Amino acid sequence: MKTFTLLSTVLLASTLAFAAGKADKKAPAEAMMKHEVTGTLRWTGYGVGKSHSGNLSLKNGEIEMKGKNITGGMFVIDMATLKTADSEKLQGHLQSADFFDIAKFPESTFKITKVEAIKSATATHKISGDLTIKGKTNPVELMATVKEANGKMTASGSTEIKDRTKFDIVYNSAKFKAISALGDKLIEDNIKIELDVTTK
Repeated sequence: MKTFTLLSTVLLASTLAFAAGKADKKAPAEAMMKHEVTGTLRWTGYGVGKSHSGNLSLKNGEIEMKGKNITGGMFVIDMATLKTADSEKLQGHLQSADFFDIAKFPESTFKITKVEAIKSATATHKISGDLTIKGKTNPVELMATVKEANGKMTASGSTEIKDRTKFDIVYNSAKFKAISALGDKLIEDNIKIELDVTTK
């Protein structure tokens, strides 16, 4: 009986040691890493039979990654860098309180809330996030192509602000003035945004 008990004890100990050994061999969880990024934005706005475009620069930003997967991030846009090659008058107007009021709101932000890998001919990822302009925050989706080369990650993508008035940019919008009164001064509510960023 003692022999049986001793044998059982040895077998149990061996089983526990083997199980512990298997557990020890599990791959450690990948750590979350943060990477600083630089980048630029190109914007396009639309009027009656015309469009205007220009650039903005990131003030700072970072993306969060686990392995090769983007899991989050935050971009700060320097609104003082808002430029357009169309005319200095238009550039000044866009920087004024009629549009982006950069004196009062010198920064805009985009905070990533979700990243999905997709199979598409034009993009590798759908990036969801919260865009804040003039203190107003609304969700947007960015379709982006993410690549890795020479130890750096790059992302190029585009999105559209479908209703600029949700960000308190209401100048010459048909939602606030009659179309008949605006005539060819009407400005559409959608704004196209293209983004290019790269890790430092």
